[in-house]
Amino acid sequence: MTEEKWQQLIGQIKDRCQVASSQKRLGDFEGEEIEEVLFTNQIGEFKLVRSVKPRLLEEKTFYSGRLAATTGIKKIYSETETVDVVKLFRNQSGDWEEVDIRALG
Repeated sequence: MTEEKWQQLIGQIKDRCQVASSQKRLGDFEGEEIEEVLFTNQIGEFKLVRSVKPRLLEEKTFYSGRLAATTGIKKIYSETETVDVVKLFRNQSGDWEEVDIRALG
């Protein structure tokens, strides 16, 4: 999802639903940014989560043929390409359950 489409989606949510909170934070992976929007509508309480991180281009494994030698992995990320993942969760009795976005149409 592009930044423009994400902003359009957030605008539609703000127009049609009651937004409880919106926050941005850094993720667990290198260069990952996570944006969460909590909102309620007539169906219930939802959480929309977008994760943006650099595209992994390659993993290089470094190892030695010696006994008891350690191995290492170097990950190479793209400086221009990103991977966007959007997930929708619904509050079901205090537990956040993922909703299949494709089923919504």
